[in-house]
Amino acid sequence: MLPQEEIGHDLGLIVPKKYKKILPTARTGKMPPSGYGTQENKHSLNKFFKKHKIPLRKESFQPSEIKNTEKWIEENIKKDNDILVCFKGGLLYGGKGRGHLSVVDSISGDEVTLIDPSRLVPKYRKVKLKRLIMAMEKHPTGGFHLIMPAKKKR
Repeated sequence: MLPQEEIGHDLGLIVPKKYKKILPTARTGKMPPSGYGTQENKHSLNKFFKKHKIPLRKESFQPSEIKNTEKWIEENIKKDNDILVCFKGGLLYGGKGRGHLSVVDSISGDEVTLIDPSRLVPKYRKVKLKRLIMAMEKHPTGGFHLIMPAKKKR
């Protein structure tokens, strides 16, 4: 529908200066507290959907707002909603990683399968739900981001 670079720009993409040649429309500068990447806290995904007439909306949830996380994930997958998770990558996977975003593919018991956009790892990664929640709670904008059809006007 739209070039990745345009989507990144509309969502406030910030990259280190060394990537300016391959991402000419991206912003460069000091690394934000949440890390390089899109800055959804300042550049709303809902505004992006509205601007481009995409009939979707995003609602965010802190893990503590959800009574039964496993059931909540299962129900939203059945409804064909997309579930994004924002978390502190280093806490979930080890290493130095900062903010990271993945898509929930499935859940089975206490194990969540994530679709991970990082180019240096397998596309699918299995993590313990408890550990994922801990990594979300430690990130400044961490949590669940549910993407679903826009509400119909009456």
